[in-house]
Amino acid sequence: MSELTEKQIAAIDSMSDQVRFDHLLKNIKQQQSVWTLANDSGCLLIDTGEEQCLLLFSHEQLAAYWGAQEHQEFQPLEIQLSVFTEKWLPGMANDGFYLACQPNLQGEAFVESPTEFAASFI
Repeated sequence: MSELTEKQIAAIDSMSDQVRFDHLLKNIKQQQSVWTLANDSGCLLIDTGEEQCLLLFSHEQLAAYWGAQEHQEFQPLEIQLSVFTEKWLPGMANDGFYLACQPNLQGEAFVESPTEFAASFI
């Protein structure tokens, strides 16, 4: 996959939550992988006040850019789609976690349950 330009990153960041979500799904299907943020202790979970959410990104650069704002101790982690759908999503559903899909720098994201997200890949 080619590198995103700063202009492309800014364009993705300015999209509505739904458009960023659609962009995420399209890219995950093309790349067969998804990105999140993690460190030695595990993945970054964000508390929305209602849900604990794992952040999902379509590109390594978007994950790194988002993490650099307030979570410098976390690095992008690539997860293969097959592993994510077969292991991560069922485990997250059992644990009551949600997904914050392609958040922008203002912290806005399309939040979806792991079960609903998995249905996008059936």
